[in-house]
Amino acid sequence: MAITALQNQPVWIPVSERLPEDYVPVNITWVNHNPDPYYASIKDVPFTATGICYEGKWYWYSTVCEDYLKEYGYYEPDVVDDEIEITAWMPLPEPYMESE
Repeated sequence: MAITALQNQPVWIPVSERLPEDYVPVNITWVNHNPDPYYASIKDVPFTATGICYEGKWYWYSTVCEDYLKEYGYYEPDVVDDEIEITAWMPLPEPYMESE
């Protein structure tokens, strides 16, 4: 059972390989190559978050952002800064469901 669970785990997909579908929230790995001086300790350190891609542009994910993208095609407050590189993504896991 454990082997099957491991085989069904999503894998990281480099953005150089392909991007996710528009409007689909995904887990992302991101790196800040030029942080503000008070964040110097995070320079070039990979982090994970949830993001959404639309027409090749990345946004930090929120349901508000997703709604604005679908309605207007842009949402300034959640656009990922140019200093941040999204290196890879993976589908979100299925939500937890209590056993019946």
